[in-house]
Amino acid sequence: MIFQRGFTLLEFLVVIGLLSITIGSILLFLTAVLKGTNQANITSEVKQNGQVVLDTLESQIRNATDAVCLNQSNNNLCSDPTASTTHIKLLRTNSNPLHVRCVASVSTTQNGKVEIAAADNPADADYRSITSTDIVSGVDITNCAFTITPTSGGVSAPPIVAVNFAVSQGVDATSRSDFLANVSFQTTISLRGY
Repeated sequence: MIFQRGFTLLEFLVVIGLLSITIGSILLFLTAVLKGTNQANITSEVKQNGQVVLDTLESQIRNATDAVCLNQSNNNLCSDPTASTTHIKLLRTNSNPLHVRCVASVSTTQNGKVEIAAADNPADADYRSITSTDIVSGVDITNCAFTITPTSGGVSAPPIVAVNFAVSQGVDATSRSDFLANVSFQTTISLRGY
């Protein structure tokens, strides 16, 4: 009597099935970890870019002597100085006023951005962006608005400027769900140089 060593077809199929399930589970786990890491990295990058914008605006607004609401289209004063606007002028001691404006994204070839210009009546060429404008690795600024509120402390109290904006990855960045991030920023800033 000769005994043959080996596996039966059924045993072989069971082992292959168990290995397939194990490898499939490991791949799903690794994919979930990779997606979570991508999401965390993109969110962190967007938050850092937004924080840079917020810190820059806060520094400039805090050191201004006054803030004035302007109409985006013609740089004239707003009809309601306490209305939300996308363009303000910061008056400063011993230097030109600083214009701060939000520029919305008009297509998939340009990010929304926040720009500043130090001039009395700046032309479009005078503005420089304080946000990364690269359409892939930069950020897109949306829902950007400033609101100037006079304080109730009377004539000697400085106005308060509220800043609101949202930051997401560039308009031409990867659109996979694990690469999407949108972070809102808002703060109120009281002028110190008043």
